[in-house]
Amino acid sequence: MKRAAVLAPGYGGTAEQPILRALASQLEPFEIASRAITFRTRGIRPSKDYVSEIEDMRTTRDALRGKGYERIALVGRSFGGRIAAFLAEREPPDALVILGHPIAPPKRPRPRDESALAAMVCPTLVVQGDRDELGPFAVLERIAAKNPRIDLVRIAGAGHDFGAREPEAVGGAARWLDSVLR
Repeated sequence: MKRAAVLAPGYGGTAEQPILRALASQLEPFEIASRAITFRTRGIRPSKDYVSEIEDMRTTRDALRGKGYERIALVGRSFGGRIAAFLAEREPPDALVILGHPIAPPKRPRPRDESALAAMVCPTLVVQGDRDELGPFAVLERIAAKNPRIDLVRIAGAGHDFGAREPEAVGGAARWLDSVLR
């Protein structure tokens, strides 16, 4: 069975974002192909309702399907995770991974993000630093407690960028994808 993952960068990032490259190399031994994207709105404000960014992910996913990949995951880093969740809410993939979900930045609640994550019907993994100010772990725990499809991985001592704990975050995501996409 051919397996693949669409990898979306954090805000302002590109397909060459280091965490995406690290994940792609971790997926190779599991024979999971990856296609990293750069949102066409990079460098400007996101599109209204993220229509353009969602379409960028959808187009890449559909291209992988067209190449015979049977099991496809959506993976996003921060902003890319938000976009992946919005697409997954509408068109559930085989799996969803969010690396550092900016679900509730200080003084900027994101109820749409919370409702999208709460509505997941596909296997979902959120890897989050327990010191991530953009995505308080307590918010994610509250949502995951109500949805058995959501797995949470706490990266102790890590903030939004994971820092020295990035290999742990990326390795855990790759192993989880291998088990779920079988």
